[in-house]
This record gives sequence, C-alpha cells and structure tokens, in this order.
Amino acid sequence: MDFKIIPYNDSWRPDLEVMLRDYLTFVGNHIKSYPWNYTIDIEQELAFTFNNLQAFTPPKGRIFMAVISNNAIGTASVKMIRDNVAELKRLYVSPSCRGQKVGELLMDRIFDLAKEYGAKEIYLDSPPPFKPAHDLFRRKGFEVFSQYPEVSIPNELKVDWVYMRKKLEN
Repeated sequence: MDFKIIPYNDSWRPDLEVMLRDYLTFVGNHIKSYPWNYTIDIEQELAFTFNNLQAFTPPKGRIFMAVISNNAIGTASVKMIRDNVAELKRLYVSPSCRGQKVGELLMDRIFDLAKEYGAKEIYLDSPPPFKPAHDLFRRKGFEVFSQYPEVSIPNELKVDWVYMRKKLEN
C-alpha cells in the first residue's frame, strides 16, 4: 500500500468528519452498556472538535491524515498538554486499511512532531474496547499508567478506561 502522511488542512474536513464520526460511533456503541451506561452526542462532539481545532495547530499541536490516491484512510492528532508532555488523540484507521502499518506510521509522525515541540513523554487515553489499538500502542513503547490530570473525558467513562504513556527518545 502506497500512502503518505500529510498535515491536515480544511480541504480534508469532510474526510476527517467521516473518520471521527466512525470513531465516535464505535466508542458510543460500546459505552452504552454497563459499566458506563453513557450516551455520546456524536454531533455535539464533532461540533466541539471542529470549534476547537486551534488546540491542534502549530506550535502546540497538529492533525495528520494518512492518504492514498487522494483518499483519506486514517488520522491522528497530537497536542501539547504541558511544556514537556504531549497527548496522542483519536488515532483512527479505516477498517479496510488496518493491519497495513498506517497507524504505526501516523504514530511515528506524531512522535517526531511531539519531540520537535519539546515533549519528553506522550500520553493517551483509550476506550476499553480498542484492544487491537492497545496492542499497537504497547508495540510502539507505551505502558499503562494512572489517569493524568488533562484527561478530557467525563467521569462516568473513567471506569476501566486505559491510560498509557511513552517516553520519547531524542
């Protein structure tokens, strides 16, 4: 598969919306049941995300798109949450492209940029049903640790949620 990782710009918004809607729908279907019993307002979450894109602009953040033949197949975002700590947000790869190193290459680009921004560590939080992603995160050097203060999910969702961190080598 011949794809490239490029910085997001507004021309990719429709593609990003589709991928984030798929991501949120997947999460939403799992957290409707016990122990969360939580409902995500997907349209509200998308509006919040797109109204706050400035958190993902240089020099404090960035959104990347994985693209093949001018079609978006994946995305990942990074933002600085402290002077020396970055956060990986919403890594998503289209189901038809999973298992083909797209997520790994998106993360590599995120790691490089986080280091450029001065990060010594990168954190993430992840829904419990994302087991294949958790395995990928471990392969890329992440370790499970405790919740960090900047986690932006509602308290109701923090049951069994996965928090991970990785030290970034210079």
